[in-house]
Amino acid sequence: MSMKPGAVHWSDMRAELPADVQGRLNEKRARRLAGEAMAELRRAAGVTQAEVAIGAAIPQSNVSRTEKGDNMLLSTIGRYMHAIGGSAELVLRNAEGTEIHIALDAVSADLPKQSR
Repeated sequence: MSMKPGAVHWSDMRAELPADVQGRLNEKRARRLAGEAMAELRRAAGVTQAEVAIGAAIPQSNVSRTEKGDNMLLSTIGRYMHAIGGSAELVLRNAEGTEIHIALDAVSADLPKQSR
């Protein structure tokens, strides 16, 4: 698709933004992609957002916000994945490559359930 004369590509405009703004945009994109991946897993499991909400003991609005990348709390991710029959793991890696794996089910198991 050709651009109109004088039009500027988003990538060119983005490159001129301050580094902190670019960083926030990158973080938001990563959260959105994670949410989209979770929604895809949910649909593949044949589970509705309402069923996730019941199984995760969280409001359905939190399920929706998670799938949009707006609610990426580790506890919500752990509960969400458990509700669709899956699991989630946080991997901490230092500069030398040493890794620590933390099951998010364990993180969210100790948290009080939210009321709807």
